[in-house]
Amino acid sequence: MDIHQLKTFITLAKTSHFSRAAEQLFLTQPAVSNHIKALEEYYQVTLFQKIDQKYVMTEPGKIMYGYAERVFNLLNEAKRSLDGFNRLDFGSLFIGASSNIGVYVLPKLLGEFKSRHPKIEIQVSIGPTYLIESKMLANEIDIGIVEAPTRSTEIVHLLHWEEKLSLIVSPRHPWSNANKIDPTQLSDVPFIVGEKGSGTKKVMADALGEVVNKLRVLLELGSTEAVKKAVEENLGVSVVMDCSVTRELKQKTLKAVVISETDLKKRINVIHLKGKYLTPAFNEFVRFLHRTYPA
Repeated sequence: MDIHQLKTFITLAKTSHFSRAAEQLFLTQPAVSNHIKALEEYYQVTLFQKIDQKYVMTEPGKIMYGYAERVFNLLNEAKRSLDGFNRLDFGSLFIGASSNIGVYVLPKLLGEFKSRHPKIEIQVSIGPTYLIESKMLANEIDIGIVEAPTRSTEIVHLLHWEEKLSLIVSPRHPWSNANKIDPTQLSDVPFIVGEKGSGTKKVMADALGEVVNKLRVLLELGSTEAVKKAVEENLGVSVVMDCSVTRELKQKTLKAVVISETDLKKRINVIHLKGKYLTPAFNEFVRFLHRTYPA
């Protein structure tokens, strides 16, 4: 038994004539006859009887018709549901974001995306890049937005953009009124670092070279918020993403200082698991990111 035979059965039940059923189905009359015969052999019943030049359903035929209608109702329901899925009338997206992205970048992105697609359910997991990579390899998240490079060959990079980094100091720090400082001066002051694995140290090493190895690290803190508070209290200086200190710079609780002849930028990577089924919601979110951060 297959779905085409079942469709032929329903059509014949409605038309009562093999010729009309064949015409509607764009089949030959022998093909219609073969479909009905196959069904009758499969279920070991007679589905139609000929009365007054019409083919009418037998009792088993009427029972079969009830089930056949339910089958096609479910198939139509599945079609409508999947059409809605493709139109983004519903769906879900599980996003993994490294800490700074999850706190300072993603909320604005998701606000804009949800305003366009309010019916898409979004869940977010925030943590260091290595944790996001681990969750992706376990198929727990659909898409990742991370600050540091990933290691697994099973991870596919979709797109990237750059976020600017700045040196921040307390308004009470001697550098707060300086137009710029020389990179070598960084080794003269206590330095505060944030979460390990964020990629900031590599960015600084690439831009500043050996100066990074001479930094006097006073505190290693687990979050950018903790770093900002420590710098506000003038315990030391730090380098953070610009987007993480927008409010503090506006309120003048922190000052950004230019490092001479240095352009600090961190690459943000959008990733997914190789071979993973990409849903319409996933594809629409990637298109949204491409529009927001054009190459």
